[in-house]
Amino acid sequence: MRPLFAIGLGVVATALVLEVVLQCLPVVSGLRMADSSSAVPFNRYLPGQPYVYSHGWALANARRGVTNAQGYNNSADFQEGAAVLVLGDSFVESLMLDYADTVQGKLDQVLGGKVYAAAGSGNGLADGLEMLRYYQPRLHPRTVLLFVDAGNLNGLLAPAQRGHSNFVVDGQAVSVAHNPYAESKVKRLVAHSALARYVYYNLKLSDWLLSKFQGGKPAGAAAAAPAGAREAALEFYLAQLRQAGGAATRIIFLVDGERNLLYEPGHAKPQWHGDNRAFFLERARRHGYAVADMQPVFAQHWALRRERMDFLPMDGHWNKVAHALAAQQVLPLLAADGPPPPGIAGN
Repeated sequence: MRPLFAIGLGVVATALVLEVVLQCLPVVSGLRMADSSSAVPFNRYLPGQPYVYSHGWALANARRGVTNAQGYNNSADFQEGAAVLVLGDSFVESLMLDYADTVQGKLDQVLGGKVYAAAGSGNGLADGLEMLRYYQPRLHPRTVLLFVDAGNLNGLLAPAQRGHSNFVVDGQAVSVAHNPYAESKVKRLVAHSALARYVYYNLKLSDWLLSKFQGGKPAGAAAAAPAGAREAALEFYLAQLRQAGGAATRIIFLVDGERNLLYEPGHAKPQWHGDNRAFFLERARRHGYAVADMQPVFAQHWALRRERMDFLPMDGHWNKVAHALAAQQVLPLLAADGPPPPGIAGN
């Protein structure tokens, strides 16, 4: 038993040393989520919450921030009469960027305020629809800018993770179901440990283990969908957006491109599955929505400047270059109903 005891004691001592060291480093703090329910059926954090962000084992791109009064990152506190409400996922949330470098920050600077962002990691199209239904009668935004990336279409019919919503297709009938979130006391307790947070958030050990057990299939992936389910879900989504926005709110889509294929043509795998990207663009335009398609913009920028628009291969989220390019594309669409706004600063 003595060798086993010595090994156990050594493991404990090593963990304690690592805990002390990591407490002094910018390990991801994690963000506590607010509980969700049928009354507030979407993902958001606790308001006024300070956080620390970093990426990977080397704690790259470390930064600090605070969520706003509604529990979102990189946004001013919401007020009624919004000029633009930006809805999206972690690309809009942008924990890895300063507010001034985000698309909402740049639009806010040009438009003179009242540009707000409600976004959370893992949000899909169903989440965006629920958020529009909730915030439109409270903020009465003139324009809603909806960010769409590959994951939103690839996971269109996937079951929702806790705190999120998903589409339910039953024949030709489509509805939205919410999977409520309630904070675990165990998770809150474990989050005090910098070592536990480093393993979970920075090393992403749980994601790696899941990928091994599932043979590379992402967690929450949808089973084979019935024929026509994708079309039915997207038609429902686009029609419901119009209804939720009302006549006074204009909806614009901001659609991500295939950036990794620009960097490594012939080698990188496409992010968008099959024809999902073209399918979404065609359907959105058919419904009369304005679209800022970033694919040709990114392709032209790469061809001219060979400047990356994300943090790949470390992190696929947009960097400040992509956000500046996106703001440049959105501004003329915002000006379609009024005098053109002044120009925006480049990247």
